[in-house]
Amino acid sequence: MTDDKTLFNPDEFLLDNIKSYHYEVMDEGHHVWMAFYFEDGRIGHLNIFNNAGRINTRYEEWDETV
Repeated sequence: MTDDKTLFNPDEFLLDNIKSYHYEVMDEGHHVWMAFYFEDGRIGHLNIFNNAGRINTRYEEWDETV
């Protein structure tokens, strides 16, 4: 995919051709963050967080080669 994208609360998505991965607990029990660095230069960030007792997700992806 060459276009930037943002997904809010997807129930499932698939990432291919990942070169490296970074996982970090931002606020224990409330928020984790993950970065995906793809072989083609794209970068993806996934946030999983507790929002008023509900699990929410946000995935953003962009192309750093542009």
